[in-house]
Amino acid sequence: MKESKNYYNKLFLALTLDGIVGLVSLYLAYWLRLNDIITSWEEILCAIFCTPITFYFLGVYRRSWRYTSTSDIWHLIRVNIAAVIFLFISLFIINRLENLPRLVLVINYFISITLTCGSRFIYRSFLEYMPFLNSDSIRKIPIVLIGNRDNADSFIRAAHKPNGSYQVIGLIEQRKLNKERNLIRGVPVLGHLNDAESILTKLTKSDVVPERLVIVSNNLEGESVELLLKISDRKGIKIGRAPRPDEIIEGHNATELKEINLFDLLGRRQNRLDKASMKNLIGDKIILVTGAGGTIGSELVKRIKEFHPKKLVLVDSSEYALYNLKLSLVGFLQKIEVIFSCANVRDKFEVDKVFSENKPDLILHAAALKHVSICEDNILEAFKTNTLGTEVIADAALKYKCLAMVLISTDKAVEPTGVMGATKRLAEMIVQSKDKELKKTNITRFITVRFGNVLGSNGSVVPLFQKQLSTGGPITVTDKKATRFFMTVPEAVDLVLTVTSEELFKANKERGTINVLEMGRPMKIDHMARQMIKLAGLVPDEDIKIIYTGLTKGEKLHEKLFNSFEVRITTSNEGILLALSKDKEFNEISDKLKILKNYYDKSDIKNLRKELINFN
Repeated sequence: MKESKNYYNKLFLALTLDGIVGLVSLYLAYWLRLNDIITSWEEILCAIFCTPITFYFLGVYRRSWRYTSTSDIWHLIRVNIAAVIFLFISLFIINRLENLPRLVLVINYFISITLTCGSRFIYRSFLEYMPFLNSDSIRKIPIVLIGNRDNADSFIRAAHKPNGSYQVIGLIEQRKLNKERNLIRGVPVLGHLNDAESILTKLTKSDVVPERLVIVSNNLEGESVELLLKISDRKGIKIGRAPRPDEIIEGHNATELKEINLFDLLGRRQNRLDKASMKNLIGDKIILVTGAGGTIGSELVKRIKEFHPKKLVLVDSSEYALYNLKLSLVGFLQKIEVIFSCANVRDKFEVDKVFSENKPDLILHAAALKHVSICEDNILEAFKTNTLGTEVIADAALKYKCLAMVLISTDKAVEPTGVMGATKRLAEMIVQSKDKELKKTNITRFITVRFGNVLGSNGSVVPLFQKQLSTGGPITVTDKKATRFFMTVPEAVDLVLTVTSEELFKANKERGTINVLEMGRPMKIDHMARQMIKLAGLVPDEDIKIIYTGLTKGEKLHEKLFNSFEVRITTSNEGILLALSKDKEFNEISDKLKILKNYYDKSDIKNLRKELINFN
């Protein structure tokens, strides 16, 4: 009841002020044009009531004065035109505009814009810069921003709001200092990132001591993030990350800090999808995703649905995975047709049935056995799923003349030493050879995408470490020197969709290439474990022990992104590389598959493993 009364009081006040603005505007317009004042009561009443009535019915009073922005100003500019037209019609009805030059109304319009916009900005400015006028005023935490000026500007603007929690006392620039402009909205640029520690040392001796470091850049390198973590630890200053500009909603979470996490330590700029290309790739098409219930598969589905496919066919051998996926898509199922197919990619009959019933245009093949140790213990299953399953899907794609099939591969396929990598490498060969063989027919494209380790995916080290941390440790690491290439789930999915679009619509001359994300430097698994412990607020080797278990069969100390016989090619898309190889011919691969299938049929595990590893 109290809130309702407060609303009507504010509405009455706003109507009254805008009524006064309407009257003052017309008075000034009369005086400027005629050197005279309004004498008619009819004109005075029209001037008072036309502006607030128009503003009320056109929604001006639904916009808060406290958060007046440029969008509100543009709205006022348009609505003032309507108010002047209403005033014109009213005066015409009353006195046929006798003795009233038309220029008076034009002048009135510009004065009205100035007064209505100005009054709102004055109100906002008083609240922002005179906190004693704001009943919600609280102590603001002094912080230093780290990053570029554009993102800093967004954060500073949000922090200046009356309900902001932070006082920005300076910016440490990510790039070299531009001395020509050393203030952003009154906040000084303190220096460059390389001098961060000395800058913070000086600030700790000043009157206003920073209590937080806030990273406002979304492309800060991993090494820089690690450096800031060390500095913040030494100085006893907490560190956080601001939301990206595209995550900020006006008046809401603009200054809501997030914890630094492993994704920040990767320190790579996230490529953004070209939405027009994605619409062309996915819109009004039937998309089939295998392994749809897995981490990559489900994220693919999440991104694909944004571009309104004609139908989604989601294939997974796990009923439970499909059930969870279906629950996550409840709000989407009414918009398009979604088929949940509990089928196994290794079964030709099941796959043929799915393809014949749905006639997919694009196949995203994410189904695989991907755990190194499990594949070593189940060689027959790994071969049948990773290699023969890929062949089954590829043959079906060709049989039903699909637009394209995309194989999601792994860096473990590079110079493989284990079953998992070897089966995926052979899958790459199948897809590459088909793409080259069918170059002249131009029926179906076969595209390969090679990943590193996906942070947060099922079976990756991150969920394992998190689970071990939650139980108080110890954390198990294979080898202190072991390194891996890491990428985020969104990066992986964006890579798949981006390269598929480019391969299909940009007429890449080289067939049979493998698309690889440029993942920067490999990260030590031991280092990652220690960083996770620190991010949890604990001390490695003291609070949480680290145990080295040794490499298991099939694991490598270091992964690579390219085979020694592959040529690395840069592309126009920054961050995506191509691997070009003089690979084995289609017939040679077919002959080798016959030999491997023979070993498989005989359950000759020893020779099957040997032939898989050697056929590279």
